[in-house]
Amino acid sequence: MGSSLEIMQGFTVGQIAAILNKVSSGDLEKLEALLRDELEVELVKRILKLVDKNGRCIPVKSLTAAVCDASKDFHLVQPKLKYTERFDRFQEVFSLVNPTMSSAIFEARSEGLISLIRTNKGLANLLNGVYLPIILPKLENFTDYGETLEEVFLPAIELGYKKEFPNRSFYNYRAGDLAGKVTIVSGTRHEKLIERMAQAFVVAIYFPNPLQGFSVFASRGQIAVLPESLILSGGFDALSAMAMYPDVLARDWHTPGYDLSALSWQSPVDSLYLDADDDRLGFGGRGDLGYASGRCSSGLLFLGSA
Repeated sequence: MGSSLEIMQGFTVGQIAAILNKVSSGDLEKLEALLRDELEVELVKRILKLVDKNGRCIPVKSLTAAVCDASKDFHLVQPKLKYTERFDRFQEVFSLVNPTMSSAIFEARSEGLISLIRTNKGLANLLNGVYLPIILPKLENFTDYGETLEEVFLPAIELGYKKEFPNRSFYNYRAGDLAGKVTIVSGTRHEKLIERMAQAFVVAIYFPNPLQGFSVFASRGQIAVLPESLILSGGFDALSAMAMYPDVLARDWHTPGYDLSALSWQSPVDSLYLDADDDRLGFGGRGDLGYASGRCSSGLLFLGSA
C-alpha cells in the first residue's frame, strides 16, 4: 500500500473533501477521532437500488435518453394468480392439445421464479408492481421473427382478446408487413428468450410496466444496468402475456401502452407497440423512439438464471 500522499495523487481537492464528508457525515469531531484511532471506518459494498417502492425502475444517472414521470391515469391492477385458469387460456389461444407441461408445472415454476425475485434485494420491489407468470410456446422451425409474430402470436392475442371482450375489435395495423422486417436490438438480451424457446416451452415472469415513462431509447439504456436474469420485452413475451391476460393488460383506455422495445421494425428508428382503449386493442408501429410518454412502458421479462 502506498503512502497517504501517493494515494491522494490524482484526486482533486473537491473529491478529497467529498470523501471526508462521506466518512464523517460532515462532523469534524468524528474526523478528529479517526485521526486519534478512536473510531474506524468500514467500507461496505453498496447494493445499487434499481427499483423504487412502487415497482418502477429508477433511471440510472448516466441515462441520456428521455424519461418522464409515469402517468397515474394509466395503470394496471395486479390479478389474483389462478394458474389453472391462465394455463387453460394458454392452451386455447395457441391451439395446443397436448403441451409438454401441466398447470401444476406452470405454477411450480412460476412460484419458484417469484421466490427468486423476492429474495433478491435489488429486484424485490418489482413485485410491488404488476407481475404476470406467462408461458411461451416452443418455437418449431423458427427462421423469422416477424413471420412468427404474424402466424403464431398475433392470432393468439386476437383469439384471447375477443373471447374476453366479444363486443370489442382487434386491429393488426402491420398485417402482411412484418416478415423479414423485425429484428432484435443488440444489447436488449432478447435473443436469450429465443434460444430457450427453441428448446422447450418457457415459463417466465412478465412485468408489463416497470419502465412507464421511459422512452424506447431510455428503456434500451436502462436494461444495461439491470441483472442478466432480466431481458427487455419484445413481441413473443408481450403478446403471450396479452393473450393470457387480456382482462388485465387491455382492460380499458386507462391501461398503459406497451412498447416492444427489444425490437426494431423496418428500420433502426422504428419499433412496435400494443395499446388498448374501451372498445379495441391495436398492434402497430412506433416511431419517435426518443419520446417519453407517461402512458407508455417497455416490459421486462424475468427468466431466472442468467
